[in-house]
Amino acid sequence: MRTQELLISILLSLALWGCDSQAPKVEAIDSQSKVLTCSLNGSPTQIGITKGSLDANLLYEGKELKVNLLEVKDFYQILMRFDPQIGQLKINKMGNELTQVKSGNEQVSTCVAELKKS
Repeated sequence: MRTQELLISILLSLALWGCDSQAPKVEAIDSQSKVLTCSLNGSPTQIGITKGSLDANLLYEGKELKVNLLEVKDFYQILMRFDPQIGQLKINKMGNELTQVKSGNEQVSTCVAELKKS
């Protein structure tokens, strides 16, 4: 009886594991060179990402800042010199949402990705 329970448990685990294959596949944000266009504090903002690199350029209010992307569980944290007007930024894995955390408030804006020729 114990062997039968073990076999059922293994088969159930394999069946559930197979269900995950239907989940949408998310490519790494640096899989292609792209520019993400978002809104930050009501101003258009661009984040330029180069294929194969988690270094990026953030263009905000005419200033270009060098930033790094740190992959966390389900988002990319944007690492940069702290700016009180910007706060902390992160991008979701799909690259279509920018989250700004400033003064304890969280603001989410939609981003549009434009692929660049490498």
